[in-house]
Amino acid sequence: MTPATDAPITPVVAASASRPPVRRPSGGDNGDVLGIGWLHGSLHLAVFRRQKMVGNWSAPLPVKTTEEMGPALDEALVELKFGGTEAFLLLENDQFVHQIEATPPFSDSVAQNYLYGRVQRHEKENMPVLWVSQPAAGLKKERSFILHMLPKSFYEGLNRLLLERRLDLTRILPLVVPVRRELDRFPIAKGRPVLVAVEAGGATVVMVAKIGEELLFARTILATWSADPGRIGVEINRSLLYANQQFNLSVERVWLLGQDNHATAQVNAKCGAGRQITVLPTSPVEWLQSAAKLPPRQAINLVAGHLKRKSQLHSIRRVLLITSWVALAFVTVDAWTSAQSWRGEQRQYAELEANESKMSAERERLLERNQAVERERAFVQRVEEGRLPPVPGKFAAYVASVLPEQMRLSELTVKWEETVGWTFRLEGVVEADEDTSREIVAALQRDLAKSPLRVRSNEAARAVTTSSRNANTPVPTVQRFSVEGGMLEN
Repeated sequence: MTPATDAPITPVVAASASRPPVRRPSGGDNGDVLGIGWLHGSLHLAVFRRQKMVGNWSAPLPVKTTEEMGPALDEALVELKFGGTEAFLLLENDQFVHQIEATPPFSDSVAQNYLYGRVQRHEKENMPVLWVSQPAAGLKKERSFILHMLPKSFYEGLNRLLLERRLDLTRILPLVVPVRRELDRFPIAKGRPVLVAVEAGGATVVMVAKIGEELLFARTILATWSADPGRIGVEINRSLLYANQQFNLSVERVWLLGQDNHATAQVNAKCGAGRQITVLPTSPVEWLQSAAKLPPRQAINLVAGHLKRKSQLHSIRRVLLITSWVALAFVTVDAWTSAQSWRGEQRQYAELEANESKMSAERERLLERNQAVERERAFVQRVEEGRLPPVPGKFAAYVASVLPEQMRLSELTVKWEETVGWTFRLEGVVEADEDTSREIVAALQRDLAKSPLRVRSNEAARAVTTSSRNANTPVPTVQRFSVEGGMLEN
């Protein structure tokens, strides 16, 4: 749907400086929604409460620029006593461009990427735009979409105009959206093609669609029903011929939706043969009522993507701001902790400096004590190094463990001689005859030689003598013995 004539895009300016915008009370939002219909010079406003209209206002004179729209908005807000903040805009003007684009028959994501490329090309040739796509019936195997594009500068100026009046613009809808909604409610069988011509201020929107199915195409004709009804008839006839040529459809029903019927005769004259033409008086406020009943998140909303990206950027900025504040808090806490630690260290240093003389004296005392301990330790070490090992005790214990029952020791001597080493001497008696005594003493010597003490007996020093316990009484014979030798020899 493209304008029949191209008009130069003019920058959007703020409201007239001669009359400052009305500042409405900044009380709480009462939940009302303001619908604004700006259709090629005609401006209409309606207030909706739970999708029910509670008041409306129409500008008595055409409003074609934002300079004229500012004072009109102020007057309407005062008259309607609007207390909410949310607003939606039903827009049709020279700035709002609609064009049909065909895409390859692939998935939705591929189609959207293709359309995005087309929008980028349009922006290079013109200026940045806000855009949204609306599915339409394609030719042959192609997919078709209507691209609705609005200059971003126009939107920003318009949005600024509303923000000055504490109005939050949440939706911008082309006129074909509410018209398409109402078309499906017409008393016509599903799938039947219909042409609808809608009066839109100083223009006429012509749309062809099948009931309950996708839109076929739409056009905007810059002509009014009262001023140029002949041209309206010609353009409607051209739309019928285009539908027949491109889509092989014979459209038999034509609906004329407007506030007067000046074009009815011309439409009947140009394309009335074999067609049913119905006139339904409709005002722009009724299109606002239909738009108010659309879901808030319906797909064809020109500012939905922009507001979503804006919300995401706001969330990112908020996260970055929170992160920055958290980092600043950590830095502040770390600086405070470091300062406290530094002050603590300074106090500790001052205390140490004040106790320097006392600690020095204590240090000297401890050094003297340590030196005395070292001297004692060295003395003990020297004593330990000069002490003889406990050989006598170990030898006596071993001898006691191997001493036969017939033997009785009377003397056990172990001594250390510098030139010879460890020597021993054993003396005692053996209660046995002489031969047996000799064998017992020899066995003892062998046991001593096997000991870890490496005992070596001197054969020349061994002696066995016969003696009697009592000279007056005959008793068993007792032999005396002595054994000498050395120990721990290699």
